[in-house]
Amino acid sequence: MKEGKASFSAEIIAAMRALESRRPEHLRICHDPYARHLIRSRFRRVAQNPIVTKLIYWYLERKGPGLPAGIAARTRYIDDIVKQEVANGAKQVVIMGAGLDMRAFRLEELKDIHVFEVDFPATQQLKQRKLEAIELPERNRLSYVSIDFNRDELGEVLAKSGYDHSVKTLFIWEGVTMYLDAESIDRTLAFIASNTGNGSSLYFDYLMQSVLNGSCPYPEAVAVRKSESFNSDGVEKYTYGIEESAIPQFLSERNFKLLEHMTGESLKDRYFHGQNANRYVFRICGFIHAQVQPEV
Repeated sequence: MKEGKASFSAEIIAAMRALESRRPEHLRICHDPYARHLIRSRFRRVAQNPIVTKLIYWYLERKGPGLPAGIAARTRYIDDIVKQEVANGAKQVVIMGAGLDMRAFRLEELKDIHVFEVDFPATQQLKQRKLEAIELPERNRLSYVSIDFNRDELGEVLAKSGYDHSVKTLFIWEGVTMYLDAESIDRTLAFIASNTGNGSSLYFDYLMQSVLNGSCPYPEAVAVRKSESFNSDGVEKYTYGIEESAIPQFLSERNFKLLEHMTGESLKDRYFHGQNANRYVFRICGFIHAQVQPEV
């Protein structure tokens, strides 16, 4: 990501949440009523036309087969984890690489939870400017924390914002790890494993290593390898992947216990039924919910 430039991928993800939220209530997989306010005005205008909306879906499927449904499913899955963890006693939620995420406002379960939105300064500034024009529910326990994950220490920036090391916390790392390097990822995981209360957990997703090395045969993997995110230095670039079968060992070596490992196929099985059964969900990422394990 260029210095001083907001994340373009965050806006694309918000646009896909906005499109999903316009679907009829009985068909949509996730609902984000604020997403449409966070995207560029020209995107909002064209999305009002049903015919244009179909063309947008067609274009997105060509650029990344299964991406619109996959983003909707990922959003829903994380929402479910948030609700589960808060019901089980989590007192803090740390959203790392928050982008244009609106969970702090749209999930009623978070109204009394201290939420930390941790992200690149330019992206946060863009979001905060857009939020000024939106009527939002009151949230007194929301902290914006600026960071560059490749350079800054998570612990240092959180410490300045009121983070409590002693309470049960849920960390959310959505759509971030594939843009980082191994050292930055390990450094962040080490902080989480050593600086949070009993029972704390982490959600993160990852790009499968087979996509990076070219051995993945899925059409969405072929599309990714042709995309700017794979070939250009001018946008967020894919740099990191994990071998799917290595996830249990990857977690245990970093003091985490696997709670659930979802794939595109398992997300489709969980959320896409009836008229949604034929929607295609991308299969190039894994989705992890893991619990912090005390060091022995």
